[in-house]
Amino acid sequence: MNTFDFTPEELHLNKQGLLSTRQRDMLRMTARGVRASSMTSVYVIVGFMIFGMCLILALYLQNEDTRAALFSNPLNLLVFPAIVIVIALVLIFVILLARWASNKLLNAQIQVAEGEVHLDQEYSSNAGFTSYYVYVGRKRFGFTDDMSHTFKEGEKFRVYYVKASAYELIMSYEKLET
Repeated sequence: MNTFDFTPEELHLNKQGLLSTRQRDMLRMTARGVRASSMTSVYVIVGFMIFGMCLILALYLQNEDTRAALFSNPLNLLVFPAIVIVIALVLIFVILLARWASNKLLNAQIQVAEGEVHLDQEYSSNAGFTSYYVYVGRKRFGFTDDMSHTFKEGEKFRVYYVKASAYELIMSYEKLET
């Protein structure tokens, strides 16, 4: 389902504050993707942590002087478990944050923005791309593509969307007569 791929029945349901089965499925798939990407990042972080610790240990155990320096102070040996504990806490935070965001997506409620449309864009030279914004009344929606073909400057629209943490997904919209 694309951002603006909705049926008249879905628009009717959204007007009542309800989501269609297809829209719920789309939110479910997005939530599953959020959880999956967080787990992928956990595997990558753990892999780099193990690689880094093995590399450091290999360098320390390389010759007699560095081995003596490693074992000369017990604090040197406490650094490794401390690193593991800190990274484990960060990973737990990442997983919990992703689960919180995905649960908010699964329980998202329809919200409404209504008003005159204003278009804006912003180029980021650091990122190398343009962000496009559609203001419906006072509500701002961000896009990676130009939406001037859908939302015309100065026209009135009513947009039905869900907001869950950083995610704002447009479910449907209707043009209002002025």
